[in-house]
Amino acid sequence: MYHLIIGIGRVSLLTRHAQTLKDKRHIIKSLVQRLKNMGFSATETGEADNVKQGTIGFAFAGSNATIVDKALDDAFRLFVGDFEVLGTNRDVLDYSSDQVGSLSDIEDWKYGG
Repeated sequence: MYHLIIGIGRVSLLTRHAQTLKDKRHIIKSLVQRLKNMGFSATETGEADNVKQGTIGFAFAGSNATIVDKALDDAFRLFVGDFEVLGTNRDVLDYSSDQVGSLSDIEDWKYGG
């Protein structure tokens, strides 16, 4: 039996101090890099052409729900204080082996075996 827990987050920010897209991208890129340094997969996911607003999506995978949940808490703390948060989404998904078919079941379905 294996455990695969995926934590997913999204944060929409107001980039009030950005005057150009270059300014905004610098802010977003810095936040994305900080998330990556924490072990997340992260990217800008929306509002790419809007100077005053940006959205960042990020994900963290682990084998323990408590650890994944704590990692998401830490990620959301990055945005507290320095940024005006317009909205957030958070989800933790459990893809443990007792909920997902085995690899051979998937291959049988995929390849008609």
